[in-house]
Amino acid sequence: MVRKKAPARATNNPRPNPSMRCGCPDCLKRYPGDRPPVDEHTGSWEARYTDASGKERSKTKPTYDEAVAFLEQTRTELRQRTWIDPARGEITLAAWWRLWWPTQTKGSARIEDWTQSQLRDEGMWRNHIAPTFGSVRLFELAWREIQLWVNSLHDENGGPLAASSVTKCFQVLDRMLEDAKRDRRVPYNPAEGVKLPTIKKKHPEDRRPPTYAQLWLIRHQLPEHFHNLLILAQETGLRFQELAGLRWSAVDFEGRRIHVREVLIEPRGKIKRKAYPKSDAGLRTVPMTGLAALVLRELWAREPDASRAVSDPAAGLCEEELVFHGRNKVRRGSRKHGGEGEPYRAPLRRSAFRRLWVKAIEDAGVVRKTVKKVRVQKVDEHTGRTRTVETERTDWWPDFHDTRHAFASRLHDRGVPEVITQEILGHERAGEVTWIYTHAAADYAGQVLAALEDGKPGAALRPPRRRLRSVSAA
Repeated sequence: MVRKKAPARATNNPRPNPSMRCGCPDCLKRYPGDRPPVDEHTGSWEARYTDASGKERSKTKPTYDEAVAFLEQTRTELRQRTWIDPARGEITLAAWWRLWWPTQTKGSARIEDWTQSQLRDEGMWRNHIAPTFGSVRLFELAWREIQLWVNSLHDENGGPLAASSVTKCFQVLDRMLEDAKRDRRVPYNPAEGVKLPTIKKKHPEDRRPPTYAQLWLIRHQLPEHFHNLLILAQETGLRFQELAGLRWSAVDFEGRRIHVREVLIEPRGKIKRKAYPKSDAGLRTVPMTGLAALVLRELWAREPDASRAVSDPAAGLCEEELVFHGRNKVRRGSRKHGGEGEPYRAPLRRSAFRRLWVKAIEDAGVVRKTVKKVRVQKVDEHTGRTRTVETERTDWWPDFHDTRHAFASRLHDRGVPEVITQEILGHERAGEVTWIYTHAAADYAGQVLAALEDGKPGAALRPPRRRLRSVSAA
């Protein structure tokens, strides 16, 4: 077997780049002219090397010493397998998103298959990251620009996001750049060391959920066909998306159980049916109290055209299976020859219900609102350019989600162990249950005041002892 000889390494590496300004013998020979002769080349130098794939490459440096240093560093990185192809970092962040995002969604392009976290991350990219950094190439991203961008997002600086949302938005960009580093497109992550805004702790009173008396006042300000929705929310702790996607086939009247198996989501304003709730912990069975079972039985009796059929999420919304829906509407385009049209069940939209909820809490007199001026980016319809406009953002209390907090505080007050509360609410971690729910339910100031006014010497301050009572009956 004849062994091929390895190509001979060039001895003139780095080599001078011929220049019409240099007066060295090689340059004068290449470009004759009236220039003062010099012994050494005064122009740039070309450093040539072979990359990991065997491709010949070159890099121009202004001086011989810099070209030699570059060659030594590059050859060392190639031997140590740490060399990064500069061309891989020349794509824009938007191009990297198109390559990176399928790795986060397991290659699925169907929005219905995405988790709530993935839907949130995609929205963060589309609304906040892409308008600022989408056209920037990876190797051009710098720590300073990222830090200034994070600062501009915070609502205390007039940005559109609260501190917690700024953190979630930054985490999307940080994961993108960290994975670009793993993919050997950039040598380091420019987002490292970026300081995030401090999430200010809320006063205990601001964390306290609404009382059931306040929820009663709110319920009577909602349209009548939403009364049962709020009652079931405060009796089961279900999320709005779980209530909107609840189907009669998941309601077990005999066992007084609700099986949470799917939700309705609204990616980009379109209602979709999702087979699995927020997380694996969301797949759970929730007990029905006597009041919850009563309102559902009454609702079932008033829905003669409702169906308990079990359908697959791929079959569509199947509105006749939904427990809760808007008032029956006429399908657009179905009116013909002056007829009344074809009525149908309209799935609940969070945005539409939120408008009713805000009006209800204002009319009930239990509202607390905070108005902030923020800057948001909008796309001009005529020019297509993104411009920043100033608007107002209002934070409302209580939110519909606070019914879950009220339900959990009720369980804590009845002595239900925290681990069971966690299972019923569908939480993967109990940290939120421990702080928000437990502290919201405990009136420590009232307990101290009662102990001080009791007048008994040596009286111990201890919370009232309660027995564990079942929240459901089989």
